[in-house]
Amino acid sequence: MVYPAPDGFVDVDVYLQVEPRRRQGSVQGRPGKVVEAAVVATTQSRPRKPRGGTITTRITLRIPQRAFDPLEPEAVIVIPMDMTEPHRIEVVATDPAE
Repeated sequence: MVYPAPDGFVDVDVYLQVEPRRRQGSVQGRPGKVVEAAVVATTQSRPRKPRGGTITTRITLRIPQRAFDPLEPEAVIVIPMDMTEPHRIEVVATDPAE
């Protein structure tokens, strides 16, 4: 069951087709033991014809909406009235959230 995304977040579903990688050889006609697995395909909707021998798993990514906002750098530079001669000013960007 997928719970609705809380305010400020967006959910994105992705379907992974996962293929087992088996150890060589079989025991009593059964395939070898699964020793690892690999994602062999990804889709945004459930595949109509998944690859043979794979399992399909749905993953939901919950991403903050703010992650999609474009970078909007802004700065306010105040030059004091008593600076009548040219001066070099260095500005260091900081994250206001920190």
